[in-house]
Amino acid sequence: MERPVRLRRSILSVPANREKMVSKAFGLPVDYVMLDLEDSVPVSEKAGARKEVVAALKDGDWTGKVRAYRINAMDTPFAYRDIIEVVEAAGDRLDVLVVPKVNDPSEIKAIDMLLTQIEMNMGFKNVIGLEASIETALGMANAREIAFSSPRLEALVFGVADYGASLTMMSKGISGHGDMEDFYPGHRWHFPLSRMAMAAKGAGLQAIDAPYGDYKDPEGLRRSCLMSAALGYDGKWVIHPSQLEVVNEVYTPSTEDVERSTRIVEAYEKALSEACGSLALDGKMVDAASIRVARMICSQWEAIQKK
Repeated sequence: MERPVRLRRSILSVPANREKMVSKAFGLPVDYVMLDLEDSVPVSEKAGARKEVVAALKDGDWTGKVRAYRINAMDTPFAYRDIIEVVEAAGDRLDVLVVPKVNDPSEIKAIDMLLTQIEMNMGFKNVIGLEASIETALGMANAREIAFSSPRLEALVFGVADYGASLTMMSKGISGHGDMEDFYPGHRWHFPLSRMAMAAKGAGLQAIDAPYGDYKDPEGLRRSCLMSAALGYDGKWVIHPSQLEVVNEVYTPSTEDVERSTRIVEAYEKALSEACGSLALDGKMVDAASIRVARMICSQWEAIQKK
């Protein structure tokens, strides 16, 4: 199964039970709208929220945006209904299903099998992608195995708040980056960010960073974006529309990166046509990983130009 390359510079989570917020999200300059059935929806409203997800997938104006929703965690009594009710009703309009708090690759494998059965039964032509959120110490320990657990997987997502809680790290309750980071001599999220990015990129997936908690601090947001972008991250969740401009800017490939990637892809295709066994550019050998990254950058740039 060849994974599609989707634009994920900015991801906005919207409570599925808040119709006005969902409608507003379609008009924002965000790459990816994720309708949420998990943390932002009270237990008493979860069943009704599934119907709202179906309605939004069928009737919303998703032009230029990835169509996604997040189920409840697999250790809850809600997850299986979140999948069956929404996918059977609107799976042909769905790009990605987001799985929170993934601790073990078996969770992704189970969802993969269930989606396969639904797609076969409903006659869907599209293949629904998956994203796995790494939000616990156990999930981070198993990040590599999770990344290779299914060909449906397209990205790993770092859930900083729950991850910190699972390690009993000090916190002031800020949901995102920027929580009690000044006292630490360095960047206290550097290790998990690097570990998750390594797992994602090793499996050919995108890596998505957690949001920055203070939407009134654009400079702090920029620093947070630059930090994860420097580690290989492709995008970031946002908690407020005011963050979109900075996030989109930082995660947009530079002109230099696009030009070099274009040259690598062109040289690779030429080498294939000439049956060459190796590829060199500017006097340096180009390996398979570099070709894969170059293709991704070119695909991202094409998607940006179409927005």
